Amino acid sequence: MTQMLTATELRALILQQPAYLNAQAILADDWGGRTTANPLYQAPISIADLRFVRDLQASGVSPLVLDFTDYGAVQTWISQHQTYLTPNVISWLRRPFE
Repeated sequence: MTQMLTATELRALILQQPAYLNAQAILADDWGGRTTANPLYQAPISIADLRFVRDLQASGVSPLVLDFTDYGAVQTWISQHQTYLTPNVISWLRRPFE
């Protein structure tokens, strides 16, 4: 069964708002490419960004890139993207496996 997007998520998707663009950058494995617009500022990936990615995947809008239920997949993804993650985000990703 697929999950439905919230009204806020659906609006972000339809209007291509920053939340959706962030999720797309994560799904395309291009978070670092977002710095070309402003190389002086690079925001870390947030929990909200990852929740939106999870919801987009669960709703079938986006393909599965990060399986949030697979410990090995999460650990691999963390190690590959650690420069863009805060300790708080890493903790959030690992929480379901504690």
